[in-house]
Amino acid sequence: MPEQNDLDAALQADVEKLRAEHPRTPDLYREVCIVMFFRYGVTPTANKLYQLVRKGSMSAPTEALRAFWADLRRSGKVDLGQPDLPVDLAQAAGDLVSKLWSSARTAADQSLDQFRQAAVQERDSALQDRQTVQDQLDNANRERQILTAKLETAFRENANLREEAAVSLAATAEMNARLSDARHAVSEAERRLEVTRIQHAEEIERVTARIAHAEERFAALEHRALVEIDRERTTANKLEKALESERSLSATSTQRLQSELTNARIEAAKQARDFAALEEKLKAAINERDIARDKAEQLQVAISDLTGQIAVERARAEILREQLNRRPSASARAAKPSSEGKIRTTRRAKAKPAV
Repeated sequence: MPEQNDLDAALQADVEKLRAEHPRTPDLYREVCIVMFFRYGVTPTANKLYQLVRKGSMSAPTEALRAFWADLRRSGKVDLGQPDLPVDLAQAAGDLVSKLWSSARTAADQSLDQFRQAAVQERDSALQDRQTVQDQLDNANRERQILTAKLETAFRENANLREEAAVSLAATAEMNARLSDARHAVSEAERRLEVTRIQHAEEIERVTARIAHAEERFAALEHRALVEIDRERTTANKLEKALESERSLSATSTQRLQSELTNARIEAAKQARDFAALEEKLKAAINERDIARDKAEQLQVAISDLTGQIAVERARAEILREQLNRRPSASARAAKPSSEGKIRTTRRAKAKPAV
C-alpha cells in the first residue's frame, strides 16, 4: 500500500507538470495516457484520467483514451509477412500481439464501463444536488417573502408607534398640567380642611363647655328640686303629726289647726308651683343640651364631608400620576371618561351624609 501511494503521488506530480506544458485539454489527456502507460506501466482508464486531470467534460477522458489506443495500434502495427521471418515466429508474434490487443481492449472496455457507471452516479448525484439546491432556493424565496411581509408589517407598526408616541407626548403634557392643577387643588383643600378643623375644634370646645354648663345647671336644678321635695315632704309629715297631736290634745284647737292646715296647703301649692317652674327650667336646659348635641353632630358630618372630598381629590391625583407614568395609548385615552365617571360616582357616594 505505501508503494501504491508513492506511485500515485509521483504520477500526480507528473500530471501537474504536464498541466503547465499542455494547456489544451485533449493534449493534456493524451500526454497523461502516455506517461501512465509507458513510464509507470499503468493501463490508463477514463475514470483514472478524470481523477488525475479534473478538467473538461466527462466525455473528454473517454475521447482521449480512444485516440491514445488508436495511435498505439497504428504505431505498434508490425508487418510480420517478411520472407526472412520463420512462420512459427510470425504466428507466435501475431498471437502475442492479438492477446495484447485483446487484453488492452478488455481493460479499455472495463474502464469505459466503470467510467460510465461513475458518470451516471455523478449525474444522479448532480441531479439530486440540483434538486436540493432548487428546494433550498425555493425555501429561501419563501423565507424572503415572509421576511419582506414581516418587514413591511414592522414598518407599519413603527409608523403607528411613532404616531402613538406623539399622541402620548401630548397626553403627557396635558396630564402634567392636570396633575399640577390637582396638586394645587389638594393643597388648597388641605389648607381649607386645616382651617375648618381648627374652627370646628374651637366650636366643639365651646359646645362642649356649654353642654357641661347645662349639665351642671341641670344637676343643680335636679338637686334643688329633690331638696325642695324632701323639705315639703318633711313639712307635710310634721304638719300631719302636729295635726294628729292637736286632735288628741284638744278639740278646741281644731279651728286653729284647720287654719294652719289651710295655710300649709297653700304653702304646699306654692311649693308645687315652684317645683313646676323648676321642672320647666330643667326641660329648657335639656332642650338646650339636645340642641348643642345636634349642632355638634352636624359639625362632625361637615368634617366627614370635607375629609371625603380630600380623599377624592387625592385619588384623582393618584390616577393622574399613574396615567402619566404609564403613558397610555389612544385606547387608554378612550377609556378615560369612564374612569372620571367612576371618580364622580365615588365623590357623590363619599359626599353623602352618614346616617
